[in-house]
Amino acid sequence: MENNRWVIIFGKYDGLEKKAVNLINSAVFDHYKLPVSCFNADEVEEEIVSTCNLILVGTAKDNKYLGELVKKGVLKQPEKPQGYSASVKESVWNGEKDVMAVCGFDDAGVLYGSVDFVNKYIGYLIYRIDVKDLTTCWHMFFDSPFTVRPPHWEEVSAPSVETRGAWTWGHVIYDYKSYFDNMALLKLNEIVIWNNFIPINSSDVVDYAHSLGIKVIWGYAWGWNTDCNVSMKMDDEGIKQLSEDIFAKFEKEYANAKGDGIYFQSATEVNTEYIDGKLIAERVVSLVNLAAGKILDKYPDLEIQFGLHTGSVKHRLEYIAKVDPRVKIVWENCGSFPFCDHSGVDIVNVGDLKETMDFTAKIAQLRSEEDNFGLVMKEMTLLDWTLFTHPDKNLILGENSKNFIEERLIQKRKLWKFSQTNWIANLDYMQKIVKNIVDKRKNNNIQAVIEDGIFEKEIPLSAALYAETLWNCEKDSKETFMQVSQYPCVKFANLL
Repeated sequence: MENNRWVIIFGKYDGLEKKAVNLINSAVFDHYKLPVSCFNADEVEEEIVSTCNLILVGTAKDNKYLGELVKKGVLKQPEKPQGYSASVKESVWNGEKDVMAVCGFDDAGVLYGSVDFVNKYIGYLIYRIDVKDLTTCWHMFFDSPFTVRPPHWEEVSAPSVETRGAWTWGHVIYDYKSYFDNMALLKLNEIVIWNNFIPINSSDVVDYAHSLGIKVIWGYAWGWNTDCNVSMKMDDEGIKQLSEDIFAKFEKEYANAKGDGIYFQSATEVNTEYIDGKLIAERVVSLVNLAAGKILDKYPDLEIQFGLHTGSVKHRLEYIAKVDPRVKIVWENCGSFPFCDHSGVDIVNVGDLKETMDFTAKIAQLRSEEDNFGLVMKEMTLLDWTLFTHPDKNLILGENSKNFIEERLIQKRKLWKFSQTNWIANLDYMQKIVKNIVDKRKNNNIQAVIEDGIFEKEIPLSAALYAETLWNCEKDSKETFMQVSQYPCVKFANLL
């Protein structure tokens, strides 16, 4: 192995690039079987560059060797934020050696390029070795591919959807670090955590999320409840009082908490257009604009997301268009798959695809092509509402035991099995809907409800298909499935 030595040369060992280097180092060791030396590009000896196989990680600016490859035209320069260029080719410094390169547009691009390098190239493409007699190299082919020269590869990629998220109740995140680690392995960069209160370890939670390039949005109710159609007072005086209560809660609990924004739900999660004879669409806009205005007047840089259920307002969009443009509307329940919840054993009825596509295209441009807009997708795991009770305050988020997680995983695999079937069968519907939106808008935000599914222990196929489609909605859904199903981090629900 001495004559086939591999080394990693990085631009910087800090922040998102540090995570990228660690990911690659771990994945390479799995196959190389020996510790891999890692060098800073500004300090590595030229003899190592000219005599070793190289894995280059960073940006063209912070890693001079990547910069040299870009300048020579050997490696393409990524052109979009979060994007990357990756390749595996013969070394320009020694024709008998090879170079694996991951070059990010920015720090996020370095991380996401490294994720795809680990999932795609190290995960399965590296096994496409040109050998004449596979029977004589069986061990090498599947266990030690680094013993021979690797197959060439080249990819330039950037996300179709800029903000790609997960949505979950906080009390069913049982290991927040592993949950966020798995989000990073799917190139997800935002999480909405609905608790209706700030956990006491919120600072630790946010810090770890940020170390992986993940924004944290805290969720709490603006009058929402399971009986809000009868409990909310939607007259002028009731709205005024509720807006004052909302502002007071924000000031007391969220204004000084770490995080990147807030998410709320209000009076729309009902199957009627009216509350106590008053039109929900009209009254909820009055509440949102009054409450959000109070908050944004004092905290103008705060991101506010309005989780809006369409059932009660679908035919009253002229009112919703009047929501304060500083507030991001995140639309839920926009049609059938992938917006519905389904827990049966049959394949979900996708309904009228054209109707869902037409509606999502309409709301995507309701205020403008550049407004604050988001979607929530479902058809994964969700809470068992038959056993639900509102969690108390002052809880520690995501520090449950490994034993608890292992035992709960056995139960949740059974649910993921049904979801998995629906995502395989209907992925092309989701791909068409996302592409339809991306073609009509700039700066999209799409989230998926991934809750109480032990995502922190195993990445289910459903979540991986969702995430990869957000990253590249131009790719054929069959190709997406073929790639994702081979990722080493992805688990099929019916396999132990």
